[in-house]
Amino acid sequence: MKKIALLLPFFLFFTACKTPIAKITAPKTDAGIELQLIKELVPALTETSGLEFYKGHLITHNDSGDLPTLYFLDLKGTILYSKTYKNMKAVDWEDITKDDTHLYMADIGNNQGNRKDLSIYKIALSDLENENASVEELHISYPDQKTFVKGNQNHSYDAESIVAIKGSLYIFSKDWKNQSTVLYKVDKNLRDQVAQKITSHNVKGLITGATFNGTDTILLCGYNSSLTPFVFEVAYKNGAFEFGEKLEINIEGGAQVEAISYLKTEHNKESYYLSCEATNIQLGEDEALSQAQLYQLKWNR
Repeated sequence: MKKIALLLPFFLFFTACKTPIAKITAPKTDAGIELQLIKELVPALTETSGLEFYKGHLITHNDSGDLPTLYFLDLKGTILYSKTYKNMKAVDWEDITKDDTHLYMADIGNNQGNRKDLSIYKIALSDLENENASVEELHISYPDQKTFVKGNQNHSYDAESIVAIKGSLYIFSKDWKNQSTVLYKVDKNLRDQVAQKITSHNVKGLITGATFNGTDTILLCGYNSSLTPFVFEVAYKNGAFEFGEKLEINIEGGAQVEAISYLKTEHNKESYYLSCEATNIQLGEDEALSQAQLYQLKWNR
């Protein structure tokens, strides 16, 4: 995501490519969380923004400024190959998710709050190798958004997180103004629709990624006003959502964690992958000077 923000006293100041001018200290990782740096990603993935695990590979993409390209990585973070799709556009891709049959690319980045072309691209998993594959495009809007004046990242209608659960997609908003998140429900098969507002929660930070463990938990990722990264547990049962624990992650110097994907569960320990757009850089430095990083996170529940 591009950062051009002037936020309230409780929040950060971002310039287009600068880190906030504030003291950053490494937090103590909450109990039950293990974090391991896997790799510094190559410059082509400097703005990694979404992650998904499929057939033993990680799939990622950049946000605004890149082509409609998916990058396929091994679990050590090395790019194996990429695919650029002819029947998609990439305004501001922010996250990806999958169900049993399709992959969904969320072109829903809305830093200024004025986009009227928010889209989710739907491609069959069986067609991922085909750059000319047919693609469905779902057009969405938010039920409570009444104005589309540029908000300079001081508004409530940005989003970078999506998960697929059963017959629906769920978007978690990134509320620059209130540091909360709104959960919206989207029909997987409806071409033009107004997203359904389900609930909201004060997460005291920016939500930048989401993943579903396939049974009972969504894990969100994000960072707060001190660039302290975190994950946030959301319990799921029979269509109901309950926000639970917020767990801080220790990354030296702070981090703009951008994406998360569930990998597997073994002996009550869940494994995830995280990618960060900028980590451990000098205050005021250009974010582009910091290589993106890939981490494995293990959560002992």
